[in-house]
Amino acid sequence: MIRRTAEAIEAATGRWPVGWHTRSVATAHTRRLLVEQGFLYDSDAYNDDTPYQVDVDGRRHLVLPYAFDTNDMQFQHTQRFATGREFAAYVCDAADWLLREGERWPRMLSIGLHLRMVGRAGRIGAVDAILRHLAERGDAWIATREQIARHWLAHAGPPWGRRRGGPGRRRRRSPGAPAPGSVSSSACRPTKPCCTA
Repeated sequence: MIRRTAEAIEAATGRWPVGWHTRSVATAHTRRLLVEQGFLYDSDAYNDDTPYQVDVDGRRHLVLPYAFDTNDMQFQHTQRFATGREFAAYVCDAADWLLREGERWPRMLSIGLHLRMVGRAGRIGAVDAILRHLAERGDAWIATREQIARHWLAHAGPPWGRRRGGPGRRRRRSPGAPAPGSVSSSACRPTKPCCTA
């Protein structure tokens, strides 16, 4: 299924995907299959606000954790957000907090957007509000998951980019890359730009 999905994405976009998020529950074999297929990262984890690497059969593999709380699916499944303003306020609060934490440790904010959810007339203003908030702050890096993955692999340091039980390690940044305390906001699809509500 992974190969067929990747082939369909490549046929539609002209590009093999570099990242993966399992829509439902991943199996014990999913990560190994992704490594075998050459995926750069997966987002089948919900346990952190910082990328990290894991050992998969002796090879290192990057995990970019996903988040459901800053995801517009909360409009449908839990009714957590009744309005776009509520969603925007929640995401902006999350960004502010993670940027504050980012002064000490690297942090990433994953914002999941789906056209059928946030794209509705009564909700789309949330995207504008979040982008305006991040632009006014001026200290958040808005990036695709692929950009985040490549930056993390290049700058997080050997051997795994993160020590178990501790915060991510800070490294010198390259020109054009985010400041160490930046929050990276990314959409749920690795091939799409990640400017989201």
